[in-house]
Amino acid sequence: MSSAIRGGIEPVRRLKVADSVAEQLERMISRGDFKPGDKLPPERVLADQFGVGRSSMREAIRVVEVNGLLRSDHGVGVFVVSNSRRTSDLSQLLVLDEFTVPELFEVRITLERDSAGLAAKRITADEAAELQGIISGMADPDLSDEAFVSLDADLHRAIAQATKNRLLIKLHSTIEPLFVDYSHKVITLPGRREHAHAGHCAIVDAVVGRRVRDARTAAVRHIRDVERDIIAHLGQSGGENGQDLSAGR
Repeated sequence: MSSAIRGGIEPVRRLKVADSVAEQLERMISRGDFKPGDKLPPERVLADQFGVGRSSMREAIRVVEVNGLLRSDHGVGVFVVSNSRRTSDLSQLLVLDEFTVPELFEVRITLERDSAGLAAKRITADEAAELQGIISGMADPDLSDEAFVSLDADLHRAIAQATKNRLLIKLHSTIEPLFVDYSHKVITLPGRREHAHAGHCAIVDAVVGRRVRDARTAAVRHIRDVERDIIAHLGQSGGENGQDLSAGR
């Protein structure tokens, strides 16, 4: 997507500039000028287009993010994750032990983004072959969901190990049980397994190809895709399945 804004923008001249910009940005997202998965233009470009200062633009983005339409990924950009505001308790609908899934996502975003980037820099030929072998196994249509989740964990663990950073590997092992728990809860969502495999393929392709920036971006996009699938499913089910997914093991 180009940096030019799709659709017209009204000049903002009100006293509460950030609120005005946030309201207008939400309208643009709602009508489809920016769609889920789109990356917003840089903050400075948005500020110029809206005719406001960068501090006001930054505050407006935070407002829209709090309302559940955007997510900011440091060093990557700001992405649209929904075209409608989330319910006030959405972030609490999915729980793992005493942690929420959104909390797990926040940790995974940082950990897996950096793991993918470092792995792309440091991966060996043997490690690349291991990743490709795991991906090949996950492509088997006859694979059970339980086996798919097991290979999913193997894949993310192998990427962490390819970083050669012992502390990062330790951090990954700490959250892996939560990751596996949540994966078992959501793997049966419509299209989730297919979306997950596509995301894994993109990550592995970038890591094996030693494309650091692409690897980091693919890792972030993969997690955001999971989040969108869960939100979409909860919206369609009216929240009933949210109770099933939030039930602890």
